Amino acid sequence: MKTIIDTIKSNWKQYLIILVAGMILGWILFGGGGETTHSHEGHDHESETAAATSWTCSMHPQIQAPEPGDCPICGMDLIPMDAGTANANPAVIEMTETSIKLANIQTTKVEMGLAEKEIRLQGKVEIDERRIASQSIHFNGRIEELHVNFEGEKVKKGQTLAVVYAPQLVTAQQELFQALKTAERYPELVQAARNKLKLWKLTDAQIENIEKSGLVQEYFPIKADVSGYVIKRKVAEGNYVKTGTVLFEIADLNRLWVIFDAYEKDIPFLKEGDEIEFTVASLPRETFTASVNYIDPVLDPQRRIARVRTEVGNRNGMLKPEMHVDGIVSASLNFSEEGLIVPKSAVMWTGKRSVVYVKHPENPAFEMREVVLGESLGEHYLVAEGLEAGELVVSSGAFTVDAAAQLNSKYSMMNRPESEGDIPNLQTKVKEGFRKQLNGILSAYLVLKDELVKTDAATSQAASKKLMMALMAATPDKTNLKGSAKKFWQEQYKILHEELAKMTKSTDVEVQRAAFKPFNNSLILSFKSFGVGQQKMYIQFCPMADNDTGGYWLSTEEQIMNPYFGDMMLHCGEVSETLKMKMPKEHKGHDHQH
Repeated sequence: MKTIIDTIKSNWKQYLIILVAGMILGWILFGGGGETTHSHEGHDHESETAAATSWTCSMHPQIQAPEPGDCPICGMDLIPMDAGTANANPAVIEMTETSIKLANIQTTKVEMGLAEKEIRLQGKVEIDERRIASQSIHFNGRIEELHVNFEGEKVKKGQTLAVVYAPQLVTAQQELFQALKTAERYPELVQAARNKLKLWKLTDAQIENIEKSGLVQEYFPIKADVSGYVIKRKVAEGNYVKTGTVLFEIADLNRLWVIFDAYEKDIPFLKEGDEIEFTVASLPRETFTASVNYIDPVLDPQRRIARVRTEVGNRNGMLKPEMHVDGIVSASLNFSEEGLIVPKSAVMWTGKRSVVYVKHPENPAFEMREVVLGESLGEHYLVAEGLEAGELVVSSGAFTVDAAAQLNSKYSMMNRPESEGDIPNLQTKVKEGFRKQLNGILSAYLVLKDELVKTDAATSQAASKKLMMALMAATPDKTNLKGSAKKFWQEQYKILHEELAKMTKSTDVEVQRAAFKPFNNSLILSFKSFGVGQQKMYIQFCPMADNDTGGYWLSTEEQIMNPYFGDMMLHCGEVSETLKMKMPKEHKGHDHQH
């Protein structure tokens, strides 16, 4: 021990130098580097905090929070709000690449394409009127025997349908026999007696048999003039009938008509010779093809449709009259072979003047662009003005971009410049009659919205039919609107009727909800334009509706009751805007039932 202590005492200066050197080296390697790194991280954090003082949800951009956390609607992590929303152009909204990716915003290139319209038609199988024969009697008599006793029975030409006792024919035969006795002296009497029997449609063979037998026949058979199916039996045994009475109606079902109902908007694109493919519910694996051979020149004044007639062969009797059919025809537009087309999912407000979001070619920014639409082409629209070939439009997530623009005080679907928007102020042109019609539509709409919240396809279909009745009570011709107000309502009514018709025909709640979205767009636009009444109405928005493209709806209550998801995401969404409406008394507070 003494030796160690002595050693330390003699070398303490060297040990002190080594200790100090080690401390300096440790500070250089760890202390100084750690302090520098810490200072750097602190700088980045402060910079990030300064750049992003608010946090938002990529799926619900209406959510804004002063610090990071979870979205109160969907539970996703909040992300920093875009720092570049201060773009001077009010029509441009800037977003970060991260936000665009998280929100699943997708774009589609605007291109020239064939301007073909896919028209879906509904109709039913009918008997060809030209193939219906009336089997009548040509003399007075009494039905003694009836060989065809029910409708639907198949008969062949020449088959005996009935046996008739005919006093007139008895007398005419007696006259013939008397004339035959003086045939050599008065042959003209014989010919006159034969002609009398021919007038009652007896054949030469029948008359010859009568002459040969020399016996007066009291009963005469009624034979089928054609082959086919008896579709109407108008007599029974023992009935007395007069000359010209129709006993049976017989139809040839080897060829049939298929009559389709074409809406007024589709008629210009249909022409004779168009091929229509159709199916029937009872034959799901069979597809039939028929050609248009007649289009009714007069529209049904109530339903606003024209009958489109096709003719089809009925192989093996597969088709039955009165069967309902679903048809589809691809019609080329008459005015153009090609046109600029845009996906329907990119368009907001599907009126004549609508908006899309166009992506900047270099920066992560989107410009709200007004476009003038042409015809509807299935899943696309023809674009008349506003876009150029090669531009990128937001085809998925347009409503998310629009919501972000609205929250950042940019131009949006609900906040557009008056000089460019298609939301005219027509409040002064609304009279009491049309006001009541709008209230009727709104009352029926609220019922439909509630049924969609319940996710019951049968009841929502029934509610959509009642809404259709309320809507058709306000057809443009039935309103007291005039001038620009009437023209505006004509445009919106066309959209409302088209989308609502899809809901009334479908028993699939998802199909109903898909049509509910554009219906809402046009309905909200109508109410914003006509501005009826003072009752509060809320425009509500769910960014996840319709495959994350977003959807609006109307409610009388501020609480969110989502009609696009029901119980799956009952409270997903936010109030986008508040309207003042005039509500019928019986529907005030309607949403309280939830």
